[in-house]
This record gives sequence, structure tokens and C-alpha cells, in this order.
Amino acid sequence: MRRTTCFSVALLLVGSLILAGWAEAGTTLRVVFPGTSETEKQGAVRLKQLAESKFPDIKVEMMYIGWPDLEKKLSVMLPGGDVPDLVQQQEATTLVAMGALEQLDNYLARPDSALKKEQFYEGVWDYSLYEGKAYTIPIRAISYGLLVREDLLTEAGMKLADLKTWDDLKKAAKALTKGNVYGYGYPLGLPRFAWREGPYIAGFSNNFDISDTGEAAKPKYLEMLRLFKDLQPFMSPTTKVMGLREAFQAWGLGNIALMPGGDFFVANLYPINPKILKVTRVVAYPKGPSAQKPWAPVANVGWAMFKGSKNKEAAWKAMQLFCSLENLTEESAMLNTPARRDIDMAKLSQAAAKFYPDAVEENKRIIGDFVANAHPIGMPMRKILRREEMEVAFQKIMIEMLDGKLTPEQAYDRIKAEIDKVKRG
Repeated sequence: MRRTTCFSVALLLVGSLILAGWAEAGTTLRVVFPGTSETEKQGAVRLKQLAESKFPDIKVEMMYIGWPDLEKKLSVMLPGGDVPDLVQQQEATTLVAMGALEQLDNYLARPDSALKKEQFYEGVWDYSLYEGKAYTIPIRAISYGLLVREDLLTEAGMKLADLKTWDDLKKAAKALTKGNVYGYGYPLGLPRFAWREGPYIAGFSNNFDISDTGEAAKPKYLEMLRLFKDLQPFMSPTTKVMGLREAFQAWGLGNIALMPGGDFFVANLYPINPKILKVTRVVAYPKGPSAQKPWAPVANVGWAMFKGSKNKEAAWKAMQLFCSLENLTEESAMLNTPARRDIDMAKLSQAAAKFYPDAVEENKRIIGDFVANAHPIGMPMRKILRREEMEVAFQKIMIEMLDGKLTPEQAYDRIKAEIDKVKRG
């Protein structure tokens, strides 16, 4: 009897130790974070600390995968069973089509959910939907425009208001190309940016999307390709190997005078050269020849949960914290523009001063430029299935065209064939 009692006590002790160990270990959330600037990485560290402080039973493991590689790497990881818990996304269409993301409407409908659709700007929220269902929770809005070195433009005898049409853009790029300054920046060296930071933004200003290869869009497409052929003499010789990071470095060094870009600009430029922000402005990308009025692409960044996550309740807790009013006030001050309509702009400005102490007014002005452009002419970016595959083919053809190996007409035929092939699957 005594031996049986001792054995039972031993089992209880072992069980208690196992439970204590489990409680101490808690849940580890694997969070995919694609931001690449130093400011963004600091933000990732802050999120990890915030979650672990708020939820002692949760440990956060940040997985850094840059935006250009994100979809490609996830398409290998997920089928192999390597499934993280959360991911930050700009455009989730392909992952949703793969069945990789958790549909979030049931979580949002819970009585205790801290997140509601009404807390967010309608257009920003709608970008998170796929066939009417929510797959991401927006954390920031993104808008795009044309970055301008206003001081150099003034020296060339032009004003911001003069940049109204593509002809004005070409005139300015030519006038601003002088010495070690190139009139137009185009980060052609990586597929993602070869597509977006130039042709996509320019296409929107001509009222079409460059994934559209229909006959009705062909004249506009050819106009866009001819624009880039005309701008090529005013681009740096390093254009073919220039990614977005290199383009920002060139801007910070004063080597580029005009460049399409998004409202993540300050976060990337500030660590390089905060002083150049004093002479940087943003305007809407000038109107294309076939446009009634230019469109400015707008989108969002949001958090998504993987459908195969084994920690969905913990992941939802973290998502609610990451998308809270308090956290997004801080994040919007650091990067992009607000997604939540209930953010206090005075508090946002105060928070921005912590991130950009040497460029408080400059940051406020540049973000104000992006917001001013987005509201009257903002148009949601199209959600394009298998976009990354299109980008790879598009980049190669643009390089050949700018190298003089293809005419714009030949380039169009090749682009159409490649994009149509991707669409067919």
C-alpha cells in the first residue's frame, strides 16, 4: 500500500513538472515580417516586445523574408508543411487562391472581438477582401506618386505645378539630367519594382493596369512603353541592377531627381540622409495621353493568419494587439498613412517625432503630399493572381527594350504573350 501511494505521488510530481514546463514554454508564434528598411525592422522588434509583454504565455519568433522574395518562399514552405502563424501582406490574392490564409470574418464577428470593420477607412478595408471575405486586417494604407527634388526643379526653371502630363515629365527629366544627377529613377533590378515602381504607377496615370492585355488597353500600354523608352536616356547606367534599396540610396546621395514611389519613402530615406527630405516633394504621377484624369494607386498592408497555423487563438490575440488603435497610431507615425479612421492625428504627429526627430516637419509635409494625391484620384490597385510570375517575365522584357533589343511594339507582343500564359496557368 505504501509503495502504491509513493508511486502515485511520484506520478503527480512528474505530471506537475510537465505542466509547469508547458506553462513556462507557452506558445511560440512564428511571424513572417517582410519589411526591409531599418525603421521597419525596429518596428518588428517593438511588436515582438509588445506581444510578449502583453501576453506572457506567448513567445514571438520573427521570420524576416523581404517583400521581393515573400510569395516565392512561402509557395515552397507551405506545401512542405513549414507553416508559420502570421504574415504581413500587401496583396494576398495568390495566397488566398492557394488556400493558404484563414478567412477572418468569423473571428471579427465574435462578441469579444476588439476589431470591427467600422474602425477602418472603407477603401482601405475593401482592399483586404477577396470575393467579399476578409483575409487580412489592414494596418496601414499605401499610396503612390512621383517623388521630386523640388530644389533642382526650381533651378531648371520649373515648378511642381508644371508636372501635369507625360510630356512635362520627359521635359523635366531631360532638364534635370546634369553632372552626376539623373533625371529619372527606375529600380529595374528586381522584378517586383521593375513592375510597380514605374510602369504600374505610370499605367494608372494613363487609366489602365499593366496586367490588362486586352485589345482595348493596347494603345495605352504602347504609350506607357514608349514613355519609358523616351525616359531611358535620363536614367542611371546602373538602372538594370538597381533595386528599390539602391534607388533610395541614390536619392539620398542626390543622384536622382524624379522617381515614382510610395509613402514608405521617409522610413527608407531617413537613415540614409534626413537632410534631403527638406528638398523632396511628392506630386501625382503626371497624366498619360489617354487618361481623362490620372489615377494614383492605393493599397494597404495588413496582417493575415495562415490556415494551417496550429496556434490560431494565440495568433488572433496577437493580431488584435497588432491592429489596435494604440499600436497603429505608433506604426502609422513610423510608416505609410493610417488605415484606422479613429486615429488621433495630433497623437500621430507626436509619435512621428520620436522616429524622425531631425525631419519632423519634412515627414509631415511628405506624408501630407501623398494623402493629398490619394484622396481626389486614388484608385485601388488591382488584385492580380500570380502577379509575381508576371513580374519576372515583365522585368526581362523591359531590360531588353531599354537595351535597344526590342521596340516598344515588340516588347508589348512579348509582354502580352507572357502575361496571358501566366493567366492560363
